[in-house]
Amino acid sequence: MKKIILILSIIVLASCSSKDDPGDIQNTQFQDIQTILPQGTWSISSYTKGGTDQTINFESFVFTFNEDGSVSAENNLFSESGTWGYDNITSVEEKFNLQFNQTTPFDLISKNWTIVSTNNTEVSLEFTNESSGESEMLTFSKL
Repeated sequence: MKKIILILSIIVLASCSSKDDPGDIQNTQFQDIQTILPQGTWSISSYTKGGTDQTINFESFVFTFNEDGSVSAENNLFSESGTWGYDNITSVEEKFNLQFNQTTPFDLISKNWTIVSTNNTEVSLEFTNESSGESEMLTFSKL
């Protein structure tokens, strides 16, 4: 009987993984973003806040994400600079931190976004305001 308990204990311990620790989050989506975003220019193809389409606020801007964590947004009349990076404030979700000065309309997208999906031509992000429950969706598309 002791041998059975010992064998079961060994099996249980062997099946445990350090990946079960929430502090060991797999940040593969952000690694994808780090590789993808600095390759070319991007536009905001979709931005909704509370179910209302607000993409028009960004329709003429071209975004350039640099490997050093800086980002610029430009159109024919205006230029704005900011920063982007990974924020590990939570061990549950990967966060994409996008920060611009509080200039309109960039104050709308300066947030810690949850990474929804990434591929070579599109990065989709989501933000939920904890106090109001209002959801925002932001999608960058490669030009």
